[in-house]
Amino acid sequence: MKRLVIIGVLASSLLFPFACSTFNHNLLVYDQLSPITRQYVPTDDGDYIFAVAVSGGGSRAAIFSAAVMKELYRQIKLPDGRSITDEIDYISSVSGGSLSMAYYCMNKPDVDSSHTDLYDKFYVQYLTDMRKDIGSGVLKKFFHWYRVFATTEKKGLLLKEAFDKLYFYGLTFDEISQRQKNGWCPTLILNGTNMDTGSKFLFTTLTPNDFDDAPEALVESLSKTGFAKSDYHFGGDLLGITFCNDIGLSIGDMEVSRGVVASGSVPFLLGPIVLKDQKQSNPDDEFFTHIADGGISDNQGITTVMQLIIDRFVDLPERHYKGGLVIIIDSNQAIDPSLSVNSVRGFNALGTVERAMNISVFRGKALTYITIMFLMSADPRFKNITFVYISPYQSNDPEIITLFQETPTRFKIDPDKADNLERAAEIVVGKVKDELLNSYLPSIDRKKK
Repeated sequence: MKRLVIIGVLASSLLFPFACSTFNHNLLVYDQLSPITRQYVPTDDGDYIFAVAVSGGGSRAAIFSAAVMKELYRQIKLPDGRSITDEIDYISSVSGGSLSMAYYCMNKPDVDSSHTDLYDKFYVQYLTDMRKDIGSGVLKKFFHWYRVFATTEKKGLLLKEAFDKLYFYGLTFDEISQRQKNGWCPTLILNGTNMDTGSKFLFTTLTPNDFDDAPEALVESLSKTGFAKSDYHFGGDLLGITFCNDIGLSIGDMEVSRGVVASGSVPFLLGPIVLKDQKQSNPDDEFFTHIADGGISDNQGITTVMQLIIDRFVDLPERHYKGGLVIIIDSNQAIDPSLSVNSVRGFNALGTVERAMNISVFRGKALTYITIMFLMSADPRFKNITFVYISPYQSNDPEIITLFQETPTRFKIDPDKADNLERAAEIVVGKVKDELLNSYLPSIDRKKK
């Protein structure tokens, strides 16, 4: 019955996209102009870059990534007794991972992790909040007669309302910037996808100067291929990054919840988030930018981290970066052929769409990792950068893996499956803690010298 209702909501959204609802233009479209005088201080990452990339995957990703952060805090201690999490410079996240990482950056204690009483209490609340049933509250709003026929953009605003009520309380990127400036949290990067141009869209107080552009030689070579006929401008669009300031908007005045929803919006159901392009708009004509799931452009958030690293190691040689550590938290599930090979039909309609998206995600990730490995091995400047991969599959426990495979990408996770995600995090972090310490501790010795 529940599936029929959800399908009905989806169908009505597609059939009646222009039906009225209670949202007005000002709520639906973010159009706050960027102040000319506001500037943000870049992150001081010293001579060693430490980043965390967090995948999407709904509440499954939110719970697992939160559990991994807890275990990194609990299991991996530096010589002075603090946790290795105190040293994280950047967090790049997607979709469900953006929910947990935005929460982490907004709510973690504003002291270092030697204050274990505060951190122990924080992590209890953190995991409790990531387990909350977001879906029921949001879906109930969908079923009000006047919202059943609302556009998916307006339904995305319902999710934003839920996130503000449960987690963010209307807090803005200006407020998270103050925490970053004070050293209370890593610099947060929420990844979205610009559905108009195909570029990546970043919700962050970092600027284009912090990221490496697509190499000119690559852009020139691609422009000579058949791709150029698609009208994509590789440097600025398909391979580029768009920021709020690029379209004349203030990231500082924007609510964090809006960026989180944009990063995790679900095509055909929730979102995209609509931003007014203030630079192109004029009194006679308005232009808009539509931001959807960051997983469309990079389901792992890792290419954003790579552009940070390349910018620092290649474009800032005077800084003499000595190395880096990248932790990849992956909550994506393996493609399971048992769901189809015993059926003539293979998949129903929704199953076909889901499988197509999964295959696209995994092939995209594979190409990303191949590129990273080639880059790291081919260029001596990157020899001291370590990538540590964290996934429930590394537990090597058949029971944990089976239950993980059964955990859906939804806004609600059953308690037994949430417990399983926490168990997986504890086991997997235990397996990689020596690798993490062995990678990071030499950087401390180099800094002392």
